[in-house]
Amino acid sequence: MLMDIYLDIDGTIRGVASPLDDVIELLEYCLDNFPGQLYWLTTHCRGGVNNCYYALDFLPDDLRKRATNEIKPTDWGAMKTDAINFSRPFVWIDDTIFDGELRVLAEKGADDGFFEINPSNPEGVKEALEYIKYRAAHLS
Repeated sequence: MLMDIYLDIDGTIRGVASPLDDVIELLEYCLDNFPGQLYWLTTHCRGGVNNCYYALDFLPDDLRKRATNEIKPTDWGAMKTDAINFSRPFVWIDDTIFDGELRVLAEKGADDGFFEINPSNPEGVKEALEYIKYRAAHLS
């Protein structure tokens, strides 16, 4: 599957109403199915500093280490869209998107690459996983 996955942490996989089992399933699915195509797109990874390991302290140790080692850091400026490779299909999962980022997605014809997760929705992480599977299936 030639699709990149961009993951936020806070409000997306940490601090969400979804069960931890759903978060684990999402991360394991992405790690197993998108090797080399996973990126952190989070304030925990910005400006050349990668603090994702510390932000993932809620995960089981083996998954925490795997995610830290296998999900690539990004660097971005004022907008997270600065880090997205628009030449490839992608899914960006985040709980917040700014107007400027929405405009960039629209200009690039990539609106369908963004999945907004509602941190208070207990089904949010499960819905994000289903969206990733849906997008991947429709690229084949």
